[in-house]
Amino acid sequence: MVFFLLAIHLYFTFKLKFPQRKMWKGLLLIFKKESKSGIHSFQALMTILAGTLGVGNIVGVAGAITIGGIGSVFWIFISGVFAIATKYAETYIPLRFRKKEKGKYVGGAMYVLKEKLGFLKLAFLFSVFVVLSSFGSIMIQANSMVEIISTEIPGTKICLAIFVTVIACYIVFGNEKRIASINGIFVPIAIILYLYMCVFLLFHFKGQILIAIQNIMQEAFCFKSVCGGFFSSIAIHAMNVGLSKGLYSNEAGMGSSPLFNVSVEGSKSIEEESLIASTSVFIDTVILCTITGVILVASNVWQYTDSAITLVRDVFEMVPGGKFCLNVSIAIFAISTLPCIGYNGLVGIKYIFHNKNFYEYVYKLSYLICTFVGCLTSVEIVWSISSIFNAFMIFPNVIMLYCLKKDIKT
Repeated sequence: MVFFLLAIHLYFTFKLKFPQRKMWKGLLLIFKKESKSGIHSFQALMTILAGTLGVGNIVGVAGAITIGGIGSVFWIFISGVFAIATKYAETYIPLRFRKKEKGKYVGGAMYVLKEKLGFLKLAFLFSVFVVLSSFGSIMIQANSMVEIISTEIPGTKICLAIFVTVIACYIVFGNEKRIASINGIFVPIAIILYLYMCVFLLFHFKGQILIAIQNIMQEAFCFKSVCGGFFSSIAIHAMNVGLSKGLYSNEAGMGSSPLFNVSVEGSKSIEEESLIASTSVFIDTVILCTITGVILVASNVWQYTDSAITLVRDVFEMVPGGKFCLNVSIAIFAISTLPCIGYNGLVGIKYIFHNKNFYEYVYKLSYLICTFVGCLTSVEIVWSISSIFNAFMIFPNVIMLYCLKKDIKT
């Protein structure tokens, strides 16, 4: 799957003539003044980042290093660079074919598959995978936050689980505008705190940074002249883990973030909105994930632990006030992510059951139960299950993009 997805990223990179070159323009467009009310581009971007930052950037990168070795960092970076093009494409198509129902925009891969292409079964399957993936993702996010914070404040798991569930309840029973407004305020705060820690650690380990990058590159391209020059097992493992963690971090190719993008109301064109959405990959994976990986490798702490959470805690607590900043950042990222994942699942439920309120409430209650359970249980198996459903989402989404590739403009 990771090689298939990388091939898709490469295809759209060349097909769309390297939209990566427009990233700085996309970043400037975020702050362009809007002329309409509703959810704006900045709020939408913060919501997308809320759905991808956190576990993917901090615990996910640490997990890639402890599982696949330090060469994984390079492949996370590569996956991010090329994923920008796919993110642009998968945002453009749902925006191009979205529609209004009861005064609100609705859309997403399932609507395009059904109404534009006539692929009813694929549209239904995509919706089912979105719902199932949301349950696994919420448990992962909730568990990672509680595990990190509870290690610093023992005996607080139950209290944290209740707190997180209550917050999720307040937001998930709201609407997309409430989600966007909250994330527009809190996510920038978390990003600033996270960048503060990263900048400090870059200076703290400045003598080891170049060595760390060199070691990452050496392990990423660890060749052996065996069987005609195949990758050695360590390079294959590093590539697979790095690419898959990069996929989990930015979600490009899955078609999840466009489910929220279609609700944006503003004065920007479809091309501009798609460019803004693709900057989420640039910020999330190319910048933050790569910096995090280099810092973790430069610290050399990875050599003494096989626990991703321990690695993160031991390194980031070297920062003055690092314990507080790490806990706050993780908490904001995780809490901000909860309603984003829930919103995606709810879009799937609305499509499957044709906007029947009963099933929406059943989903919301199930979602809250998963949030609470995820806070208190070990979720190693959930990582695998969630990754499988994430992978299943890719197929119908990519089929949609390929069939409508001629409609994508840059």
